[in-house]
Amino acid sequence: MTYGESEDYGTIRQQRHGSIDNRVPVPGLGGYLIGAANDVFVDEPSEELDDEAGLPPADHGKQAWLFLIGCFWLEGLLWGLPFSFGVFEKYYTHYEPFSSQPGIPAIGTTGLGLAYFIAPFAAFTLQRWPAQRKNASIFGLVLIVVALLTASCATSVAHLILTQGILYGIGGSLLYNPYLFYLDEWFVRRKGLAYGIFFSGTGLFGSFIPAILEWGLDNYGFRLTLRLWALVVGVLLSFLVFFLKPRRPLPTAATPSVPINLDFLSSARFWIFMIGNVVEGIGYFMPQIYLPSFAAWLQFPPVTSTMSISILNVSSTLGLILTGLLVDRLRVSTVLLISSLGAAASVFLLWGFSVTEPVLYLFALTYGVFAGGYASTWSGSALEVNRDKPRSDLPVIMNIIGGGRGFGCVASGPLSEYLLRIEIWDGVGLGVYGTKYASLVVFTGITALLSVFGMLGGYRNRRHKAKKAGPVRVAENKPANETRPLIPS
Repeated sequence: MTYGESEDYGTIRQQRHGSIDNRVPVPGLGGYLIGAANDVFVDEPSEELDDEAGLPPADHGKQAWLFLIGCFWLEGLLWGLPFSFGVFEKYYTHYEPFSSQPGIPAIGTTGLGLAYFIAPFAAFTLQRWPAQRKNASIFGLVLIVVALLTASCATSVAHLILTQGILYGIGGSLLYNPYLFYLDEWFVRRKGLAYGIFFSGTGLFGSFIPAILEWGLDNYGFRLTLRLWALVVGVLLSFLVFFLKPRRPLPTAATPSVPINLDFLSSARFWIFMIGNVVEGIGYFMPQIYLPSFAAWLQFPPVTSTMSISILNVSSTLGLILTGLLVDRLRVSTVLLISSLGAAASVFLLWGFSVTEPVLYLFALTYGVFAGGYASTWSGSALEVNRDKPRSDLPVIMNIIGGGRGFGCVASGPLSEYLLRIEIWDGVGLGVYGTKYASLVVFTGITALLSVFGMLGGYRNRRHKAKKAGPVRVAENKPANETRPLIPS
């Protein structure tokens, strides 16, 4: 079902208690936003239009789901190593030439932080020059392989930060971002679920990649392990880059560039979401970095180190999917409240008393579900901002919000080292609160709690909206030959 022409921003009559709502354009979704609730339903593109254009159907069909499965694998292979950095942190702190050098946590946080941080710039470039998306993926893949090979030759922590951190993060972002554009074409009505499944690849792959990496590090050292991993991801990601195609043909290099609207930067709602996301990002990665070392410090069996990070990663898979489903059905402010309070409670009540293995595993499980699913709220946050600035591009909003987490991630590396040097808690509190990890636990819990600030963005100006509103609907209404921008989560 479609409504008028794509360039016509008239009105859609919506019967709800006798009222008529104005039609609001949603450029990033290729249609119009109807209603005020956060439920997103998209009128599915008609089969007739798809057949005329020779395009496969969106939201259903073998090709759409095969593409999503491929993205799931790409996510897991690409980010499985950075999200398993806790295994490397434990290794580097015990073996020369790195154990006597500061800055080891910054290796992991710099790589992930840069991947988030440069995502907005990648989105600007790829949306303005869409013909270069394939080339960006290929170049990013080359950078990743080069980063791993050069990291295997490192002789200092600074070398690892430059290669395994900075170079890998830049290459990963260039490889990754084009597929966010493509996924937005393949899934129109089920965006929350699709992005949740996409992002959950890291969690599922993260359930076994730490064990593989730890086995390699223990038996062959970091040099051979990184070289073998470069071979594995180079071959498998090359296969995915070659076979995963956009739903709509990429424009030619001669196609005029697409202008980008930045009106959303004047929206207070956007900055509220951004502040909450930055605060959440500062503390979010600390358990992922330190759980293996924390388990070893408590003299748990060696398998506990790997199991804790694996449970955290796999539970993040569940969290991303569940949060994506909730974002499609509830106001994003409600979902942010659930995620923030759940993450804070798991840190204060479980990590703070995880002096036994079962409690540590329970913390990894609950923290992964609540904190790990936070990224799936970004699509809902972007839709809320788009209500204020309907001409703004949702992909750009999403990427800048994600970049906020990158800023927090980069800051968390050196900050965590400083927190571990604070000894005022030693012997004072109960459980972990009486150890050197107390400051780390307290800081992580506080940042998770303060990230609830972002929910205010979902309630701002609600008093000007109807108390009861029907579901948000987006009518597919773009010409078949027009490239649709992305909504990354």
